[in-house]
Amino acid sequence: LAPLFSSLVVATREAPAPVLPQLLSLLRPSSPFVVYSASMEPLAQCYHLCQASRCAVRLQLLETFTRAYQVAPNRTHPTMSTYPPTGYVLAGIKVAPPAGK
Repeated sequence: LAPLFSSLVVATREAPAPVLPQLLSLLRPSSPFVVYSASMEPLAQCYHLCQASRCAVRLQLLETFTRAYQVAPNRTHPTMSTYPPTGYVLAGIKVAPPAGK
């Protein structure tokens, strides 16, 4: 048997759902994982896959939107000339498969 990993970080432009089960099988139980995507739909598929297979807990689907602010005396407002990079992150903790599976 190959040694199992203690964490997983995935950032891809392709749909991660087809490979996520194989990648999660390489993780030790109780290991954290995150999957990044520029759009929410691929991560929603992964979220439902993890729920249906009961392979993860503490699943969170988060938006990574950030905005820079310009601070001046007596006024604060968003920096108008920036285009913030956005995306979505699915995070969770892998759990051991039920006994007998």
